[in-house]
Amino acid sequence: MRVTVFGATGGTGGRVVRQALAAGHEVTAVVRGEHALIAHRNLHVVTADVMDPAAIEKAVTGVDAVLDTIGAREKGPTTVAADAARSITAAMRAAGTRRFLIVSNSAGTPGPGDEPFTRFVVKPLMLRPLLRHSLSEMAHAEAVVRATDLDWTIVRAPQLTDKPGRGTYRTAAERNVTFGIRIPRDDLATCLLALIDDTATLRTHITVAS
Repeated sequence: MRVTVFGATGGTGGRVVRQALAAGHEVTAVVRGEHALIAHRNLHVVTADVMDPAAIEKAVTGVDAVLDTIGAREKGPTTVAADAARSITAAMRAAGTRRFLIVSNSAGTPGPGDEPFTRFVVKPLMLRPLLRHSLSEMAHAEAVVRATDLDWTIVRAPQLTDKPGRGTYRTAAERNVTFGIRIPRDDLATCLLALIDDTATLRTHITVAS
């Protein structure tokens, strides 16, 4: 496949790039400036402002899928994830590219699939106050994506770790993964790549966890 990765120098995005290259895919990595991405014959690095649809349109033209792994890193209020999603989807529409996957957050979002203590105590009373800014930001980014007519999949992940991947993970559609507390970034990257050609996940929220 030909894939474009935004957030390619981040913890998750970098793993997506490496795994995609190892699988033989052709990867376009969009970066803001200096980077430490490996040199590879199938890797094309594009330096561009992700917030400018015209600047990134070429990077999303003619690819099979676009993956957005940009997260809200600031502890306070921010709009970076939503603004990036808005710009990327606009560029995709202009380029005629359809498949879009974006990483979101399930860590503080209670709902079906959670066991009772997590759903009614841990997430709303313990996690949500700590993560309120990032949760609000990712909710806005999700709303931007849902408003498009693209073939999107929103992938909600819990706490991310840098532990070695297990090679296995659990997923759930339109609900949380029971006891889905955390996942290694390696396994999240594996899941993202596997979902690209999974037509059952089009225009669906998928939660993933170890």
